[in-house]
Amino acid sequence: MSAGVNDEIKGAPTQDLVRFVRGYLTEGDLSWEEISGDGSARRFYRVRGKRGSWVVMVQDHPPRDQRGVTENDSFFYIAEHLRSKGIPVPTIYAYDKEEGYFLLEDLGALHLQAEIMRVRGDQQRAKEIYQGVIDLLTLIQVEGRKGFDPSRTHNPPYDQGFMLAWESGYFHAAFLIGYLGLSLPVEELRDELGALAQEAAKAQGGFFLYRDFQSRNIMVRDGGLGFLDFQGARLGPLQYDLASLLLDPYVELDEGIQEELMSYYLRRIQEQIPLDVRGFQELYPLIALHRTMQVLGAFAFLIRGRGKEFYLKYIPPALGNLRTLLKDQRFNAYRKLRKVVFEEIKWI
Repeated sequence: MSAGVNDEIKGAPTQDLVRFVRGYLTEGDLSWEEISGDGSARRFYRVRGKRGSWVVMVQDHPPRDQRGVTENDSFFYIAEHLRSKGIPVPTIYAYDKEEGYFLLEDLGALHLQAEIMRVRGDQQRAKEIYQGVIDLLTLIQVEGRKGFDPSRTHNPPYDQGFMLAWESGYFHAAFLIGYLGLSLPVEELRDELGALAQEAAKAQGGFFLYRDFQSRNIMVRDGGLGFLDFQGARLGPLQYDLASLLLDPYVELDEGIQEELMSYYLRRIQEQIPLDVRGFQELYPLIALHRTMQVLGAFAFLIRGRGKEFYLKYIPPALGNLRTLLKDQRFNAYRKLRKVVFEEIKWI
């Protein structure tokens, strides 16, 4: 696709966007290729020239909070913050705040998901790759919290109310009702979901919480790893991003590898901070349950609300993760939720 392509052609960059890029990339011919943004409402292009390639991100109507802070503001601030901590996120070469245009470093096209699928038969190699990811995760969690200013993002705090609205509530509204079509009034699960959020909120917070730390947001490249899609970050508990990584429906790690990686994570995080390991492990299933409910709600919304059928094949492994978690005896008291998940959802 040429930079001067007619704007009416699907996927073509607008002339304003081409001018923005030309203001910073002054070399000759540039080729444009629209690339997938997965579940994001943003648009992405890979721009190639003689000196290399770049990624252009467009978010011209970003979500904003009541103070007027937008998702673009969050992306810009968090990218600069993480880079200052030595985390390999894309360099921002140019940003037009008014138009919502970004010119970014290109971190390549190889997701961790694809790399793990490639080495699937070599479990040792897969574990080594994940250990490298965990090394950086602990750095993100501990160093990333230092100097992090939540007021510069549009993200609400990760607390009990947030869990009820955007994790268990999202699961109830978007997945159980919106996707599966179950007749399930909110009153039927309100007490149990409220109790789950109350228990999960006991986890120690105050750490950098990436919130979507999964294999399609982690890039594998010659120089190591790179991280994308961090604009939803806020402060929260350590368990959340680890659960996102280990219970990733895009990869489906078996339970044995999950346990080994959990042990590796606990060793590495204790090298950086004092940790109540028993307390961490006791609350991990509760945080992991909320993460998994959020994933199912998000997949359901993307399929039903945005027509993204790509996510259909990941509903079964995500639901499998939820069922595995709910088999833990600590959840025996949550009879209504278990009944829904194990008995009323029979076709997945």
